[in-house]
Amino acid sequence: MMFQQMQELVKLNEAKTRGCNGHGTHPSMGESENTVENNVSSSRSEDHIQRLQTIIVQQAEELETLRRTTANIGLSGSQLEGGQSGLRLLSVKWEEGDAIDSEYGVEAVHSEKHLAAEKYTSQLRKLPLTSLHAQLKGKDLQLLHLQQLINKMENRFGQLIDRKRSMTQAFQQTARTQQAHLKKYLAYIRQQTEEKKALERQLRELKHYVDVLEKKLLARTITSVLRQ
Repeated sequence: MMFQQMQELVKLNEAKTRGCNGHGTHPSMGESENTVENNVSSSRSEDHIQRLQTIIVQQAEELETLRRTTANIGLSGSQLEGGQSGLRLLSVKWEEGDAIDSEYGVEAVHSEKHLAAEKYTSQLRKLPLTSLHAQLKGKDLQLLHLQQLINKMENRFGQLIDRKRSMTQAFQQTARTQQAHLKKYLAYIRQQTEEKKALERQLRELKHYVDVLEKKLLARTITSVLRQ
């Protein structure tokens, strides 16, 4: 969004510059010397404006890139205050230029914009670009540090993933082995249960046989006693 606003600002300024140049295309013969001087001044002003436009676009691109970078790593946008103050100052200067354009006319606009461009270029060289450059250096170092941390974390995560895969395979192998043993144990338990039931049945039959023998023995004993 910031970059698009800067591009629109540059386009408006170019349109104003072309409009200003269009007003001076038909000078009279008596004003030829003044026209030459005005053309030279306009050429210098256009050079300053073009340089300023280049600085604006470069700074806007850098700020846009920095904004995206800080948004990705979760940094506070307040750290860009120094660089953004330069853009706000630029916007104020061009708004002042628009006001002068409507109030004083084309010649006053050229003069005022030339002075404003020189003044802003001086300010831009002293503080905003220096501050922005320092912040960009700091961001580069932070990004380098973060990239190193990311690489370490990726390596660590890769090791953890390999370890997890190995543990998963070992767990699956152990689970299969335990499942096979469990099946054997269940089969053995069923076998023992069936044998227990068979023994219990044999025990009941044996007990019944003993009871019958005891009754027969008791009956014979009683009969023998009665005969005596």
